[in-house]
Amino acid sequence: MASTRPEPGTFAALLSAADREALAGLGGTRAFATGERLMHQGEPGDRVVVLLEGHVKASHVDVRGREVVLSFRGPGDVLGELTFTHGEPRSASTTAIEPVSAQVLTSAAFRGFLVQQPTAALTLIDVISRRFRYANDARVQFGDLDTSGRLAARLLELADRYGDPVADGIRIRLPVTQADLGSWTASSRAGVAEALRSMREQGWITTERRRITLLDVEALTRRTG
Repeated sequence: MASTRPEPGTFAALLSAADREALAGLGGTRAFATGERLMHQGEPGDRVVVLLEGHVKASHVDVRGREVVLSFRGPGDVLGELTFTHGEPRSASTTAIEPVSAQVLTSAAFRGFLVQQPTAALTLIDVISRRFRYANDARVQFGDLDTSGRLAARLLELADRYGDPVADGIRIRLPVTQADLGSWTASSRAGVAEALRSMREQGWITTERRRITLLDVEALTRRTG
């Protein structure tokens, strides 16, 4: 795989050095521009993608044509892990939110890798189970929160995974739009804009173009309670 360090907790980061080396020999590397789709909802699950550089969003378009943001993924994450065994249509699309480099391999090659490297198969099971457990926990937590509370919870999540310490707080390096934050928090874009404005006025965050810095983590944490 590329020399880019996988982000902590991702599939590639949890692999042993031997398994990571074996995976690196499969497939090829491809670049994706910002806004380009890596995978399309409804297409057959005939390939798997391992992110090397950059970040993507996973989203689903519902029956009313609305995009629902499901998650964000970064270096070390594997995409297509839920459909590679049976090739059924994908339930979500993945879109680059910044320039992305990724390893692309066929589902057959990925299955063969897991057969030959059983510890990697166990790692994949662990990653998927933790992802589902987190989704369930978030669903329960969100049920009791308003827009501002849900947004605070998501900002803390982004800071935990994609945050870089800076002089005045934690800067989220993930470039996210208000529309994506709204969809991800089950809120309207206008509601998110108002919540961000309130958080700025209270000194909890600062914002610039698609970048957010958390200034008061304790206040944001209290807002999720």
